[in-house]
Amino acid sequence: MTFWNALRDVFLRAVQNPVVLLAAAASVFNAVTDPTTAGVGDSRRALEYKTPNRDE
Repeated sequence: MTFWNALRDVFLRAVQNPVVLLAAAASVFNAVTDPTTAGVGDSRRALEYKTPNRDE
């Protein structure tokens, strides 16, 4: 058995497991969303700025 066969088997088992799928979906959702704004997108201010603000 090669590494690639073992990796494929682990991936196939993970895809068939609903707990793993739910955890992966939650991880992607948390990585994409911004908890400081309402909804899924970025704030208007974050989308429109050209350079970062300087801390003074």
